[in-house]
Amino acid sequence: MDRFALAPTALFDGERLRKAHAVIVEGERVAGVAPVGSLPEAMEVQRLDGCTLLPGLIDCHTHLSDWMLPAFLAAGVTAVRDTGNDLAWILRRRERTRADPMAGPDILCCGPLLDGSAAFWPQIGRPHADAAAIRRSVDEMAERGADAVKLYVHLTPEQIGAAATQADRRGLPLLAHLGPSVDLATAVSAGVREVQHLTGCVHHVDGWRTNVDQVAASAASLAKAGVAQCPTLVVWDRLCRLNDTAFRHDRRDRWVHPEIAAVWQRFPHRTGEVADRLDRQRSVNTMKRVLGALAGAGCTVVAGSDAPFPHLVPGFSLHDELSLLVDAGLEPSAALASATSVAADHLGLADSGRIRPGSLADMVAVAGSPIDDICVLSDIRLVLRRGRVVDFDALAAHAAEEYSGPPADPFSRLMIDFAEPASGSG
Repeated sequence: MDRFALAPTALFDGERLRKAHAVIVEGERVAGVAPVGSLPEAMEVQRLDGCTLLPGLIDCHTHLSDWMLPAFLAAGVTAVRDTGNDLAWILRRRERTRADPMAGPDILCCGPLLDGSAAFWPQIGRPHADAAAIRRSVDEMAERGADAVKLYVHLTPEQIGAAATQADRRGLPLLAHLGPSVDLATAVSAGVREVQHLTGCVHHVDGWRTNVDQVAASAASLAKAGVAQCPTLVVWDRLCRLNDTAFRHDRRDRWVHPEIAAVWQRFPHRTGEVADRLDRQRSVNTMKRVLGALAGAGCTVVAGSDAPFPHLVPGFSLHDELSLLVDAGLEPSAALASATSVAADHLGLADSGRIRPGSLADMVAVAGSPIDDICVLSDIRLVLRRGRVVDFDALAAHAAEEYSGPPADPFSRLMIDFAEPASGSG
């Protein structure tokens, strides 16, 4: 159908909830949003009774593999940002989904993790001896077409400052996973305006010692400086609960390559020190309190999952992240916006994240109301990709084809190598 309408029970357009409104789709775009009663009599209308229609979701923190692409669409995630990968590999995948939207979500990418004198993840990271070296890497990312730059844990304050200045000159957004040698105030002074995993505020193991009141006191200044947070609560929740048997019975695992699912079961954190696991669990609660304080002060929060780390089913783990954001104190509408309108604005995706005239017709319908119960997000009833209805059977067949051989992409190999007994606990 070149022109048709979707008529859900409720419509969350990325900013607000509307009842009894339909979305008119023409080609790849939204042609209009109108009361159901005002639609032309001759128009083809697909009713979505009992459903809420939302913009296609955006995952702002992933590490892509080929086997993951069908899963994202199955979960209604129509745009992702890859935050660390082999640059040539990820640029090819970005072109693939641009050419064929049914092959996967739209992709933004950072290329390799730009690290200090040693790369924490050698398979997808790049070491830099000094500030001049990292400036050259930023230039290369710009020249080869990366969408952003990602800084990693071993960088010095001088290197972070050099990278931030060069990224600004080249018009590239910059995000950072801060390490122990650089505190948040120093990173912000150097020019960092997006922080991953609440680093600099809470450590993922001993973060339970964090003074939440002190972080809350500085939250307003962070908001004023325009520092966005991509908290990825869900990855830390999973890493501290790897021995929870409920994850072994997650029916969404059918969207996970079997070899990666096996990696999850032997991931080193499962058999580490008990004290570390318990500290991680306590730290997750502290992360939620800190995030609540940051969001309450007006800091921008964008949603990311960090899939495919253990028990993060691509796409569906973004639903889990939004549930954790609500548990941390965000209103459901704010959590949904962090993966739609707010994420789109932050990433510069002017045509995504909202359902309004002229936007891309990327949408997802879920049973029930995620405004009333955020947990219904995984009950997907319809996904629209560039105005075309996604065929779930075709996605499953594509996934099965990917599962027929071992995953050979850079990030899957990283996961497999990391989980080998000889690699240690990391």
